[in-house]
Amino acid sequence: MAWLVLPWRWLNRLVYWLGWLTLGFLLLVAGVLFTFFSTLPDAVNPSFEDLQAQAETRVKSRLEAPEAPYRWVPLRQVNRDLLYSVVLAEDARFFQHRGLDYDALLDAFITNLRRGETAFGGSTLTQQTVKNLFLTQEQTYYRKLQEAVLTRRLENRFSKNQILELYLNLAEFGPDIYGVDAASRHYFGKPPAAINAAEGAYLALLLPSPRRYHYTLFQNRNVTPGLERKYRRILMDMRHANYISQAQLNRYLPLIRKNDWPEGRR
Repeated sequence: MAWLVLPWRWLNRLVYWLGWLTLGFLLLVAGVLFTFFSTLPDAVNPSFEDLQAQAETRVKSRLEAPEAPYRWVPLRQVNRDLLYSVVLAEDARFFQHRGLDYDALLDAFITNLRRGETAFGGSTLTQQTVKNLFLTQEQTYYRKLQEAVLTRRLENRFSKNQILELYLNLAEFGPDIYGVDAASRHYFGKPPAAINAAEGAYLALLLPSPRRYHYTLFQNRNVTPGLERKYRRILMDMRHANYISQAQLNRYLPLIRKNDWPEGRR
């Protein structure tokens, strides 16, 4: 039976070293997780007023011209039609999900697979708020993981209306045009409380790529078929939800083709 001694000895050594390797791996994972969570920005303890102050500071740091107009507006001073135009354009399930829209993420993942791309997509309004408020604009998986964790924390800490107010005051609508107050006054010469559904849908068209669409849609008045379809979809969704009447829908739909809004273009 002496021939059994050697295999058992090697087996004991194998188990011994596997145990140490497993322990080392677990300690490494624990260290990485500790570092990841300990370096995350605080989205739980600050008050809403603290986040507002942080958001204003972030926006002002991004302004290329220090004299560019920027003013925070409470949600109650934003027309309901503008609110719903933005929500329906950017995140139709905003009031249903808890920060992460898994259906949208899956759709974006499948689209990337079909196109052979690694672009990110499917971001909710809360995720965009987290990115603009706490993180950088770099497109990496590490930053997306930070974004996902902070998104859940923000949703657990603040109401949907508070998150929407943060988003609307952080969003970029063009070069040095941040927040719905600056956007409403720049594009239509009026405060956000006076923006109607058609104007709100127009502003929502700028959001995915504000600098690009500022020049193409606003300055060059180039309404592509894709932009027209999106504009029509926003208004049709608003009519379906009874946010606007059929008469309003009929009056607003042709405006995008003219791209010449009566309330002024500065």
